[in-house]
Amino acid sequence: MEGLNVYNFVLVMTATYETLVERVQACTACPRMEGRRRVLGAANGPLRAAAVLVGTAPGRHGAERTGVPFSGDRSGMALDALLSRVGLTRGEVFITNAVLCNPQDAHGRNAEPTAAELRNCSAHLEAALRCVEAPLVVALGRTAFTALAKTSGTAPSWQEALGRATPWHDGRRLAASYHPGPRVWMQPQRRAALEAQWDSIFSRAPP
Repeated sequence: MEGLNVYNFVLVMTATYETLVERVQACTACPRMEGRRRVLGAANGPLRAAAVLVGTAPGRHGAERTGVPFSGDRSGMALDALLSRVGLTRGEVFITNAVLCNPQDAHGRNAEPTAAELRNCSAHLEAALRCVEAPLVVALGRTAFTALAKTSGTAPSWQEALGRATPWHDGRRLAASYHPGPRVWMQPQRRAALEAQWDSIFSRAPP
């Protein structure tokens, strides 16, 4: 019976996720995202996962180009190194972002998503979380953490969640780490802090 329940879960969640992907691909809520790739689909990861990892937004040299979150750029290489460090592979985690399109400034460079863009994508983030069965959600950076906190009525503070998995809602735990971008990864002291955060988060995560 348990196996049948798992099978039914996969069928239902897959259909729900496919509907969400279609809705995201058709989204036109943010004028600045016109013509950008909507990074949500099969490449984000399994719907039964060890953890959900949430970044800020697709990078222009990374997911905007590849269609795969945290791939093809230095942030992606850093994330792969962190996953390897804690004994996980991309096939075991679901990876997404607070904003699903690449925000760029007037010069075509990566930019922070605006408050309006984060609001417009919040329903997509909340729906994606409902589609994935995982005991742990990890915010990669403060922007992602703020976006995640707004999907539920209660959440720990950034300082409480930084480097530790804390009780959240729906039986899950929420944790936060620095974003694994070049400004952290290429600075030895901050990189060491990020690695320590991951060591702590995943050693305390429930099996």
